Amino acid sequence: MSDQNTETYQIVFNSQGSNVMSPNNTAVARASISYDVNWEAIIPRNKYNKFRCQFVFKSTIANAHNADIGFVNMNLGKVNIYDGLQQSQNLGIIHPVFPNISAGQNRSYFHCASGDNNEFVIDYPNNHMITMGLKTFNGANMTNMPHYVLILNLTGFNV
Repeated sequence: MSDQNTETYQIVFNSQGSNVMSPNNTAVARASISYDVNWEAIIPRNKYNKFRCQFVFKSTIANAHNADIGFVNMNLGKVNIYDGLQQSQNLGIIHPVFPNISAGQNRSYFHCASGDNNEFVIDYPNNHMITMGLKTFNGANMTNMPHYVLILNLTGFNV
């Protein structure tokens, strides 16, 4: 469904990108990366006060058997996601994929397609330092995270 009063923006969070503000050279460090995001350069301020969001996620293939399913956790400000009775920063789930490989090889990557998780709503982001955490279900950082790209789609609207 298309609305002439909305626009969609995409922001790419690349674990090897130029806006990475924290160390990312180990699989453990990649589970919690801070990014510098200049929202005003991407999304006009005062044009929209709310955004419907969805994301896709894909990692590189790792020489490991990563069996954990995890949460993508981001500090995007006010969101309409709740974990029980409190607001949550868990935006959705990523899961491992085991490609067709030769016998004896342990290889996997993490993935989330558009539509794998529910849409969520955020206010206009004010925080320029965004920390993306890739967490297990018990809240610990995922330990064997290969490099990845997360593309966040934001569709602006006003209420």
